[in-house]
Amino acid sequence: MKKQPKIDVPPSMWEKFFNLLSAILIIALWVYAAQAYSTLPKEIPTHFDGSGVPDEWGSKKTIFIMPGIALITFVLMYFASKKPHLFNYPMKVTEENAHRLYPLAKTSMAIINFEMVLLFSYITWGMIQSAKDDSGLGVGFVIAALLIPLITSIIFMVKMNKVK
Repeated sequence: MKKQPKIDVPPSMWEKFFNLLSAILIIALWVYAAQAYSTLPKEIPTHFDGSGVPDEWGSKKTIFIMPGIALITFVLMYFASKKPHLFNYPMKVTEENAHRLYPLAKTSMAIINFEMVLLFSYITWGMIQSAKDDSGLGVGFVIAALLIPLITSIIFMVKMNKVK
């Protein structure tokens, strides 16, 4: 394991904003799933194919899996973001550039964390809607779910590569 400088980096305004937004969205997601639960049929879609069409069904209790995954993912990524000296970077981290790289990395983690919570929220919403009206998530969702986190990562890597 490479030895990178360990420095204290206070959270940026954007990091705080996206973490707060994620927490609010997780709470709203749990409330939404709980409220929808009583109106769901006994079986709901639990998996969608590459074009966003439901292809597996299960108990309506499974509606709480996505909010659970969103919560666990958020918590793990939140605490991981507190240790930017353990991240992988596209360049050598030094005492001189760590104070510029670490805030970027932490903000990147907060944004990607928010995107993941948003993704699980949309899947939960899609499961509920699909159970009620036999619709699907759509192919646009599948493309967005793949591209948005990838684009965010690329943007931050480009920004990090500009750091001297």
